[in-house]
Amino acid sequence: MYILGVESTCDESGIALIEAEKERVKVLANELRSQIKIHTPYGGVVPILAAREHKKNLPYLLKIIEKNFDLKKVDYLAFSVGPGLLPALVEGKEFVFNLAKKLNKKIIPVDHLYAHFASVLIKNKLNVWQKIRKINFPILVLVVSGGHTNLYLFESFTKFKKLGQTLDDAAGETLDKGARALNLGYPGGPIIEEKAKKAKNIYLLPKPLLEKGLNFSFSGLKTAFNELIKEIKEASGSLSEEEICNLSASLQKTIFEILIYKLNKAKQIYRPKEIIITGGVSANMTLRKMAKKFFRNIRVIFPERSLSTDNGLNIAIGGYLLLKEKSLALDPEKIEVYPRTV
Repeated sequence: MYILGVESTCDESGIALIEAEKERVKVLANELRSQIKIHTPYGGVVPILAAREHKKNLPYLLKIIEKNFDLKKVDYLAFSVGPGLLPALVEGKEFVFNLAKKLNKKIIPVDHLYAHFASVLIKNKLNVWQKIRKINFPILVLVVSGGHTNLYLFESFTKFKKLGQTLDDAAGETLDKGARALNLGYPGGPIIEEKAKKAKNIYLLPKPLLEKGLNFSFSGLKTAFNELIKEIKEASGSLSEEEICNLSASLQKTIFEILIYKLNKAKQIYRPKEIIITGGVSANMTLRKMAKKFFRNIRVIFPERSLSTDNGLNIAIGGYLLLKEKSLALDPEKIEVYPRTV
């Protein structure tokens, strides 16, 4: 069967086409258009601008795919129903609903965070059949990105429960805001990662909510980081490049230690066979090295870096899994988008 996946939850417009049968898939197209240049002047994603770009980008990406594929052959449309930015989700919904009506196809609604889980199951390779990665359940899944920091226990591809989530800022959001406080630009995570490589000193920063359950909290860390910047500026008049690198490394290290601590706490309680870390922040090589070094006696799985961030391929794969496991395909009038997780 052929599934077209559409992504529009935040600032990445993505459409992908897969062919799938039983336990294998072939990626026929994976088109993506970034909005980073649009949002950089504002230091973060502006929802209404994101929606405007999706309205322009999605038809453009579909035309690229149409050049090599007859859309009438598509069996199902899959799209991300949330969580995400409401204006962006609504724009994606309108695009997919119109396409479904035109092609007379049913729709597979895919949770955005579920799609991040699905990202580890395949490789971003075009036009080759590949087996869906075998997962040894139960597993812990940490979705860590600019908008989300959620921890799940998966007992199967479709049976899972949320163990914890951030109560305020997400991990990726904290990195972005830290970069903004250092005047490093947007998106902040990759810049922080590069600066951290040159660090010579690490500052001790607080780790809020560390011993209290499996929820996360980063707002107190963000406040402490801003206060530290202020103290250094008052003492020396400005921030040197060396101090910027030291501060970057300190913030990054603290966030990743919190993530790993909570993961390990959940591991001791639920005894998973594997751990998955996915989402935009999982592209960070320092996080990957820290996690694999800490969890030496259990397999830690990351997606390919190109699939860590939002894209249509994750949506298409997630849609196939849901369809395969639960026969989930709906008419448009039965589908609603949602901006936040429950």
